[in-house]
Amino acid sequence: MDSIEQARRWASAKEKLRAAQLCYDQLLYGESTTRSYYACYQAMWAAVGDPASGLWRHGGLINEFCRGRWVTPMLLPSALTRLRKKLEALYRLRIAVDYAADSVSLVEAESGLNGVRELFQMIAHRTGWAL
Repeated sequence: MDSIEQARRWASAKEKLRAAQLCYDQLLYGESTTRSYYACYQAMWAAVGDPASGLWRHGGLINEFCRGRWVTPMLLPSALTRLRKKLEALYRLRIAVDYAADSVSLVEAESGLNGVRELFQMIAHRTGWAL
């Protein structure tokens, strides 16, 4: 991935975080959760780069990001265990909202937003990208 595409994906991730916050503020917790997840998805894609072929599958992108090879020096996967659990939980919530039409509580939506912010801070700290 070239630097222009990387910057485009990082900007897209930040836009999705803003949308997640707006939905949360309007008590649209399910929609906030889906935007939170896709903010993470775009941020991780910007960090790890393009897949070998096609599009990233959700689990594959989370796995690749949590291997810690997207930054130098490489992060140990154990350093990302807690974040991995948050990403996987957010993904499961997103699936429940989008496919099962489940509702999301204020606490769950807040947890999603906090997870995005944690992910963004880690990426920004390791890459020097602006939040």
